[in-house]
Amino acid sequence: MTEIKDRTGYIGGSDIAAVLGLSRFKTPLQLWAEKTGNIIPEDISGKLQVRLGNKLEATVCDLFTEETGKKVARVNEALVHPKYPFLRGLIDRRVVGEKAILEAKTTSAWNAHAWEGEAMPQDYILQTMFYMELANADRGYLVCLIGNQDFQVKIIERDDKLQKEIIAKAVEFWTKYIEPKIMPTMITSRDADTLYSLYPLGDEGEAIQLDDTANALVDSLKAQQEDCAALEKQIDKTKNDLRLMLKDHAEGITDKWKITWKNQETNRVNLKKLKEEKPDICAAYLDKSDSRVLRVSKIKGGK
Repeated sequence: MTEIKDRTGYIGGSDIAAVLGLSRFKTPLQLWAEKTGNIIPEDISGKLQVRLGNKLEATVCDLFTEETGKKVARVNEALVHPKYPFLRGLIDRRVVGEKAILEAKTTSAWNAHAWEGEAMPQDYILQTMFYMELANADRGYLVCLIGNQDFQVKIIERDDKLQKEIIAKAVEFWTKYIEPKIMPTMITSRDADTLYSLYPLGDEGEAIQLDDTANALVDSLKAQQEDCAALEKQIDKTKNDLRLMLKDHAEGITDKWKITWKNQETNRVNLKKLKEEKPDICAAYLDKSDSRVLRVSKIKGGK
């Protein structure tokens, strides 16, 4: 199979969920930063689960044939959208005698719940539908070997409206953000590391003037922090109510829950004492890490 090594020059099937803001693994901002070369993506090719997935692909495809009686064939070239050459991908197999593709996955038994009944991971559904559009397929078979205990075969039928929308969103993301290198405004709670990678050094010079948008964000942040503090207090009270119910019992049960309040011993290094008594040893085992810390404080005399 012809591998596309430089992933910055196109949007592929594994990128689609991130384009739509629906990925479990990557945000739109992180995808944009990687595609524009602003950050270098992590090389995961050496990770055991990735290597196993690659090695087991042929086995999963063989299992599909054994389970369904349908033959499959390798595809030796990347599929490219006829109108948008920056949309491309590598499908695992074509299904012989059908206008259909096969996507082969592997996962741990811990993730079996994601494949129960009609369920499938959303990012895999989007990836398969994207490939169906590139391959002009009427059907996609999404199959998964779950640990060594289950093999699931799912069928995704063509949905012209949804598939056209997926393509339109991918084209928009490429032409509006990646190609002109304009940062997307879709910022999520998972973007702290990406933002730090993009802006690792803070200029200690003159403060910049921010507009009323910043005021609105800070007001919202303060309100959220107050709500969070109140909720944490309520959580602590609820825990104490349960502790009072247990009293000197280490465990209690209901028809739904098991509640425990057990003794345990925790050993921690007394860093303050270590610094005072053994400063050289302490310094030798301290790991330096760089970061940028966000703090908000009220300006005296401010509105």
